[in-house]
Amino acid sequence: MSRRRDIQVGVTIIVAMAILLWGVTWLKEFSLARKVRVWHVAFSQTGGLGAGDEVQVNGVRKGQVQKIALNGDHVVVDLALDTDVTLTQDCRVAIRNLGLMGEKVIGVDLKTTGQAYSERDTIQGLFELGMGEVMASLGGSMDALNRMVDRLDGFSKMLAADGELAQTLRNFRDTSRELQATVKENRASLHATLDNFAASSKSMKSLTVDREAQLRGAMDHFTSAAERLDHLSSRLDSLRGVMQNVTSKVDRGDGTLGKLVNDDKLYTDMNTSVQSLKALIEDIKKNPKKYLTVHIF
Repeated sequence: MSRRRDIQVGVTIIVAMAILLWGVTWLKEFSLARKVRVWHVAFSQTGGLGAGDEVQVNGVRKGQVQKIALNGDHVVVDLALDTDVTLTQDCRVAIRNLGLMGEKVIGVDLKTTGQAYSERDTIQGLFELGMGEVMASLGGSMDALNRMVDRLDGFSKMLAADGELAQTLRNFRDTSRELQATVKENRASLHATLDNFAASSKSMKSLTVDREAQLRGAMDHFTSAAERLDHLSSRLDSLRGVMQNVTSKVDRGDGTLGKLVNDDKLYTDMNTSVQSLKALIEDIKKNPKKYLTVHIF
């Protein structure tokens, strides 16, 4: 009888625990459905992220991963966050590693600035490399480094076998010694050259300082002469324009000079008049009484 009672008590406890667990799960889902908002975030990869993983907003747990689905060449992750969290374009959503074992969480760097996303938008997320990814990439780098070391080792052995490396080092040492000897031999000349250069620099500076007023006066005279030359050039341009105008008028036959130059008949008449005037003057000289009559009262 006691055994049967123990069995009944055990079954009752198991059923009660099952009902309790089912109720807690149902209440949790009901609570989440009423108090969270779902945001869609796209990642290039998730690196082992799973549904139910934690979502931290500025280091505080504010939700969990609800769903992960492959969409083309990227992964869309649905985040169930508390309703007091609003994601904006200035926010940063990234998959991060938590601890040394590589546990994945969603980290949200919340910013209140920027335009707010709607629940229909798909936010672009970032995948931050963890310890495992870094070690994997370092493994490839180490392989490449080992190959490079092997090649350098083979190259050095080849040079050592041919003796070219040792000869090159000896040549470099001899050249260095010759250069050092040359510098020692010409050290006095170098010092003398530097002293001469310093003296020349001082002389130039002294000459410039002493003649500063004269240099300024010469520059002023030069500036004045340049201005006068500009003025003279302007006057010459004006005179050239006038001469071109006069020449054009003469070519066209305008004015007295133009008519004299271009009218052949006028030249002929003028020449005839001059000849007649000369004949008249000669005749007056020969026969003055013919033209001059004097009456005495």
